[in-house]
Amino acid sequence: MANFKLKDLPLSAKLFISLFLCVMGLSYITLLLHIWVDTEMKVSMIMESYGAFEFSELVDNAHRYIFWFALTFAPVVALLFFTSFGEKLKRFFAVLPMLMIVSDIGSMWLTRYLSKTWFSWQLYLSGMSLAALFLIMFLLINYDIWFKKVK
Repeated sequence: MANFKLKDLPLSAKLFISLFLCVMGLSYITLLLHIWVDTEMKVSMIMESYGAFEFSELVDNAHRYIFWFALTFAPVVALLFFTSFGEKLKRFFAVLPMLMIVSDIGSMWLTRYLSKTWFSWQLYLSGMSLAALFLIMFLLINYDIWFKKVK
Protein backbone atom coordinates (compact mmCIF):
# COMPACT_ATOMS: atom_id res chain seq x y z
CA MET A 1 0.00 0.00 0.00
CA ALA A 2 2.97 2.34 0.57
CA ASN A 3 3.59 2.51 -3.18
CA PHE A 4 -0.05 3.08 -4.14
CA LYS A 5 -0.52 6.49 -5.78
CA LEU A 6 -3.63 8.11 -7.20
CA LYS A 7 -1.80 9.10 -10.38
CA ASP A 8 -1.30 5.39 -11.20
CA LEU A 9 -5.04 4.63 -11.18
CA PRO A 10 -6.99 3.86 -14.34
CA LEU A 11 -8.87 6.66 -16.04
CA SER A 12 -12.23 5.58 -14.59
CA ALA A 13 -10.94 5.91 -11.01
CA LYS A 14 -9.28 9.26 -11.75
CA LEU A 15 -12.53 10.57 -13.21
CA PHE A 16 -14.47 9.37 -10.18
CA ILE A 17 -12.04 11.01 -7.73
CA SER A 18 -12.06 14.32 -9.61
CA LEU A 19 -15.84 14.34 -9.87
CA PHE A 20 -16.17 13.35 -6.21
CA LEU A 21 -13.97 16.31 -5.28
CA CYS A 22 -16.11 18.59 -7.47
CA VAL A 23 -19.27 17.42 -5.70
CA MET A 24 -17.57 18.00 -2.32
CA GLY A 25 -16.63 21.46 -3.59
CA LEU A 26 -20.26 22.15 -4.51
CA SER A 27 -21.24 21.09 -1.01
CA TYR A 28 -18.68 23.55 0.36
CA ILE A 29 -20.03 26.32 -1.86
CA THR A 30 -23.55 25.74 -0.54
CA LEU A 31 -22.19 25.98 3.02
CA LEU A 32 -20.51 29.28 2.14
CA LEU A 33 -23.76 30.54 0.60
CA HIS A 34 -25.62 29.55 3.77
CA ILE A 35 -23.09 31.49 5.85
CA TRP A 36 -23.35 34.43 3.43
CA VAL A 37 -27.13 34.55 3.89
CA ASP A 38 -26.66 34.68 7.68
CA THR A 39 -23.63 36.98 7.95
CA GLU A 40 -22.66 38.34 4.51
CA MET A 41 -19.16 37.18 5.56
CA LYS A 42 -18.80 40.34 7.66
CA VAL A 43 -17.20 40.11 11.08
CA SER A 44 -19.70 42.64 12.46
CA MET A 45 -22.60 40.40 11.42
CA ILE A 46 -20.82 37.30 12.76
CA MET A 47 -20.44 39.14 16.06
CA GLU A 48 -24.11 40.10 16.08
CA SER A 49 -25.43 36.71 14.98
CA TYR A 50 -23.26 34.30 16.98
CA GLY A 51 -23.04 36.62 19.96
CA ALA A 52 -26.80 36.36 20.39
CA PHE A 53 -27.07 32.57 20.01
CA GLU A 54 -28.78 30.69 22.78
CA PHE A 55 -27.14 27.60 24.27
CA SER A 56 -29.42 25.28 22.27
CA GLU A 57 -28.53 27.06 19.00
CA LEU A 58 -24.82 26.67 19.74
CA VAL A 59 -25.28 22.97 20.44
CA ASP A 60 -27.26 22.57 17.21
CA ASN A 61 -24.66 24.43 15.13
CA ALA A 62 -21.72 22.66 16.75
CA HIS A 63 -23.31 19.26 16.15
CA ARG A 64 -24.18 20.04 12.54
CA TYR A 65 -20.87 21.64 11.56
CA ILE A 66 -18.52 19.24 13.34
CA PHE A 67 -20.24 16.40 11.51
CA TRP A 68 -20.23 18.25 8.17
CA PHE A 69 -16.58 19.29 8.45
CA ALA A 70 -15.49 15.79 9.49
CA LEU A 71 -17.31 14.20 6.55
CA THR A 72 -15.96 16.81 4.16
CA PHE A 73 -12.32 16.90 5.20
CA ALA A 74 -11.68 13.25 6.13
CA PRO A 75 -12.01 11.80 2.60
CA VAL A 76 -10.16 14.73 1.02
CA VAL A 77 -7.24 14.43 3.44
CA ALA A 78 -7.28 10.65 2.96
CA LEU A 79 -7.02 11.11 -0.81
CA LEU A 80 -4.12 13.52 -0.32
CA PHE A 81 -2.24 10.76 1.54
CA PHE A 82 -2.13 8.76 -1.70
CA THR A 83 -0.61 11.51 -3.81
CA SER A 84 3.06 11.74 -4.70
CA PHE A 85 3.61 14.83 -2.54
CA GLY A 86 6.08 14.73 0.34
CA GLU A 87 5.38 13.53 3.85
CA LYS A 88 5.80 17.01 5.41
CA LEU A 89 3.04 18.43 3.22
CA LYS A 90 0.79 15.47 4.04
CA ARG A 91 1.40 15.93 7.77
CA PHE A 92 0.56 19.62 7.47
CA PHE A 93 -2.79 18.81 5.84
CA ALA A 94 -3.44 15.93 8.25
CA VAL A 95 -3.26 18.29 11.23
CA LEU A 96 -4.21 21.83 10.20
CA PRO A 97 -7.79 21.22 9.00
CA MET A 98 -8.61 19.39 12.23
CA LEU A 99 -7.19 22.25 14.31
CA MET A 100 -9.14 24.78 12.25
CA ILE A 101 -12.36 22.78 12.73
CA VAL A 102 -11.88 22.90 16.51
CA SER A 103 -11.01 26.61 16.27
CA ASP A 104 -14.07 27.31 14.12
CA ILE A 105 -16.53 25.46 16.35
CA GLY A 106 -14.90 26.64 19.57
CA SER A 107 -14.95 30.27 18.51
CA MET A 108 -18.75 30.10 18.02
CA TRP A 109 -19.04 29.30 21.72
CA LEU A 110 -16.36 31.77 22.77
CA THR A 111 -18.01 34.56 20.76
CA ARG A 112 -21.18 34.03 22.77
CA TYR A 113 -19.66 33.59 26.22
CA LEU A 114 -16.27 35.37 26.33
CA SER A 115 -15.60 38.08 23.75
CA LYS A 116 -17.75 38.95 20.77
CA THR A 117 -15.03 41.07 19.19
CA TRP A 118 -12.03 38.76 19.52
CA PHE A 119 -13.69 35.42 18.84
CA SER A 120 -15.87 36.61 15.97
CA TRP A 121 -12.58 37.41 14.21
CA GLN A 122 -11.30 33.96 15.14
CA LEU A 123 -14.47 32.42 13.71
CA TYR A 124 -14.08 34.41 10.50
CA LEU A 125 -10.39 33.53 10.07
CA SER A 126 -10.92 29.86 10.96
CA GLY A 127 -13.71 29.60 8.41
CA MET A 128 -11.65 31.30 5.71
CA SER A 129 -8.69 29.05 6.54
CA LEU A 130 -10.85 25.95 6.20
CA ALA A 131 -12.13 27.09 2.81
CA ALA A 132 -8.58 27.83 1.65
CA LEU A 133 -7.32 24.45 2.91
CA PHE A 134 -10.10 22.65 1.07
CA LEU A 135 -9.35 24.53 -2.16
CA ILE A 136 -5.61 23.87 -1.90
CA MET A 137 -6.13 20.14 -1.30
CA PHE A 138 -8.64 20.02 -4.17
CA LEU A 139 -6.06 21.57 -6.48
CA LEU A 140 -3.15 19.44 -5.23
CA ILE A 141 -5.03 16.16 -5.61
CA ASN A 142 -6.25 17.02 -9.10
CA TYR A 143 -2.79 18.21 -10.11
CA ASP A 144 -1.29 14.94 -8.89
CA ILE A 145 -3.91 12.83 -10.68
CA TRP A 146 -3.86 14.61 -14.02
CA PHE A 147 -0.49 16.33 -14.42
CA LYS A 148 2.13 14.28 -12.54
CA LYS A 149 3.91 11.77 -14.73
CA VAL A 150 3.16 8.09 -14.20
CA LYS A 151 6.26 5.95 -13.75
